[in-house]
Amino acid sequence: MLMKVLGAAASTAILVGASQASAATLVIDAFDGSQWVQDAPVTTNASQVGGANIIGGFRDLAVQNTSADGDNMAATELRVTNGKLKFSNVSGARGEGTLTYDGDDDPTSVNTSGLGGINLLIGTDPHFFFGLPADEPFDNVALFRATVWDTAGNSATYEEEIAPGFSQELSFSEFAGVDFSQIGALQFFISTTEFGISVDGALDSIEVRAGDVAPIPLPASGLLLLGGMGGLTFMRRRKKA
Repeated sequence: MLMKVLGAAASTAILVGASQASAATLVIDAFDGSQWVQDAPVTTNASQVGGANIIGGFRDLAVQNTSADGDNMAATELRVTNGKLKFSNVSGARGEGTLTYDGDDDPTSVNTSGLGGINLLIGTDPHFFFGLPADEPFDNVALFRATVWDTAGNSATYEEEIAPGFSQELSFSEFAGVDFSQIGALQFFISTTEFGISVDGALDSIEVRAGDVAPIPLPASGLLLLGGMGGLTFMRRRKKA
């Protein structure tokens, strides 16, 4: 089943360079509004929503259940609600979830230039920061993967196993050969398929932060003017592509 829900914001996003250069934090996604995709054994569900606090104006979610005990009709799901993105599997189920930022497009594919060359470089040692709500921590081991594309056609992927208590920071230095001043698309992936266990957990934000300044939220208007929208490190076994 495929759903596509378009927000009121337009797809054209204009980055304000002067504001970005001095900002301590760039918001990738504040997980406002609501979005919900779920998957029974072995079908795929994907959707797109638009919003002012989403980089590029649009967020794509997709899930695929890969194993379930019994007739579980919502075995794997991703849900944005109450300012959080929640990934969950019913008891005995395993599955995969994908979060993509690539502008206004088909949520089942990646437009590798869809963000139009957004500049994510701020300060010294810029890195992704994943906000973890204390009341809904990740409760088991999962595979995490992050892929970055630039508008010159370069891409890089970082992959690792994460466990409860993982670090919330993922340095841009892990993505060799990608120009973070000209980003075309971002994708984050989590999977429990390889582990034979169910996993539940949530994020309350994804941001870019720098190591030389305190994290002060940047107003959405300083990031984007919208016309009209399983990295995470713990005691690691790293794999890079």
